[in-house]
Amino acid sequence: MTTMTKRLAPFCGTIALLTQVFVFQGCGSNGGTTGTGGTTGTGGTGTSTGGTTGTGGTGTSTGGTTGSGGTAATGGTTGTGGSGTVAACGNTTAGTSIGKNVPCTSADTQICTKTCGPEKAGTKTEMCTGTAYTEADCTFDQSKSYSCYTIPTTTDAMCPTTQAQLQASQPCSIPDCVVCGATTGYLDSKSAPQTGYCVCQAGATTPTWSCASTNAWPCPSSNGC
Repeated sequence: MTTMTKRLAPFCGTIALLTQVFVFQGCGSNGGTTGTGGTTGTGGTGTSTGGTTGTGGTGTSTGGTTGSGGTAATGGTTGTGGSGTVAACGNTTAGTSIGKNVPCTSADTQICTKTCGPEKAGTKTEMCTGTAYTEADCTFDQSKSYSCYTIPTTTDAMCPTTQAQLQASQPCSIPDCVVCGATTGYLDSKSAPQTGYCVCQAGATTPTWSCASTNAWPCPSSNGC
């Protein structure tokens, strides 16, 4: 037993020694320097910058300077239509009183007016045609009343009964506004018979008959007749 024990003692020592070696290697010792696996790589900055955000230009575009349509045209100075007043007729360059059918030239008055009608109540125009004057109808201002020249339906008893007694520019003695000649007619200042009427200019210092033909009498078509 003792001998057996002595033989086993070295063996067990050897086993124990080997056991310590394995324990040291497997548990307590490093089996060499642990290798370094390299530096952990840096993946770069996680947020990438996609470049500077582009500027799309100014949103509102200017369409250029608004054009000017040019200066408005001026249609010229408005013409003046004259004073509207025609001068009274006088004489031609030959010394003849201007009137119907009187000869005229370019040197004479080309247009003028003369009085007409009873007591010169109207006006008429004389116009030179290059060889002689033509005469327009007698006209009357419609802003006035011509009741004094109303044509009677019957002849007043104060009127002359014959044409010879009723002559233009000859003396008379009846009141004014008594129209005579409706049935007899009258004689003009040259004693030529005419169809028309006369009134006595009783308000004059020396009253005379004032006469006019039917187409130069203000009534019945004028104001107040």
